[in-house]
Amino acid sequence: MTFKKGLAAVILATAALAACGSDKTEKKEEEQVVKEELDLSSETEQFRTFAIAQMEDFIADAEILAGYVKEGRLEEAQKLYPLVRMYYERLQPIKASFSELDTQIDASITAGKEDEAAGFRRLEYGLFNQKETVGYEAVAEELVANIKKLNEELPKVELEGQKLLDDTENMLAQITKEQLTDKEVSYAEAHIYDVKANTEAVEEIVKIFMNRADAEQAAAVTEKVTKLNEVIAYYEVGKEDYVNYSYFTNTQKQELIQSLSDVHRELEKMNASIQ
Repeated sequence: MTFKKGLAAVILATAALAACGSDKTEKKEEEQVVKEELDLSSETEQFRTFAIAQMEDFIADAEILAGYVKEGRLEEAQKLYPLVRMYYERLQPIKASFSELDTQIDASITAGKEDEAAGFRRLEYGLFNQKETVGYEAVAEELVANIKKLNEELPKVELEGQKLLDDTENMLAQITKEQLTDKEVSYAEAHIYDVKANTEAVEEIVKIFMNRADAEQAAAVTEKVTKLNEVIAYYEVGKEDYVNYSYFTNTQKQELIQSLSDVHRELEKMNASIQ
C-alpha cells in the first residue's frame, strides 16, 4: 500500500510538472503571437526611407567604379570598391525582401567556382585576388544595372517589422561567426568597411525602434554600439579609409568580434522588449 501511494504521488507530481511545462509553452506561443501582431509598420517605413535616401549616391558611385574598371584603373577601382559596397551593407537588414535581386548583386562566392559568381563578390575577386580589371567590365556594368533595379524596387518591396528586427540580429551573427572568421570566401580589404556600414544600419534600427522598447535595454545597446564605433575608429587611417583587416592581429580581430557580439546580445534584449 505504501508503494502504491508513493507511485501515485509520483504520477501526480509528473502530471503537475507536465501541466506547468504545457502552460509555459502556451504562454511562450501566446507571446509570439502578440509579437507578430504588433503594428511596426511606421518603423519599417522609416527604415525604408533611410534605405532609399542613399540610393542616388549609391548609383552615382557605382557608375564611377564601373568607369574605373572599364578604363583599366585598378588602384582607383580597388580604393573605391569598399566604399561603394558600404551602401549595400547598410541595406542588409532588408535584403531578404528582394532576395532574387540580392543573388545578382551580392551572392556568396564559392571557392573554385568564382567564374559563376556575379555582382560585388565577383568584382571583388577580380580586383583583389586576380588584381585585374580586364574581363570584369561586364560584371561592373551588370552590377550598376542591378543597383538601378533595386532603386526601382525599394519603394515597393514588402517589409515586416519583426522580420526586420530578426534579420538585423542575423546580420550581426553572420559577421561574427562567418565573415570575420574567414568561414566565407571574401577578401579582407573590405571587411572593416562592411562592419562600419552594418553598424550604421544597427544604429538606425535602434534609433527607429527605441521608443517602442524598454528604455534601459535601448540605452544598453546604444552604449555597446558607441564602444563598437570606438573600436572601428581606431583603424580609420583617413576619411572613410580603414586598415586592411588581414593586417589585424588575432587579439585585434577578437576585440572587434567581441564588440560586435556585445552589440548583438544587447540588441536581442532590446528587440525582445519592444511593445
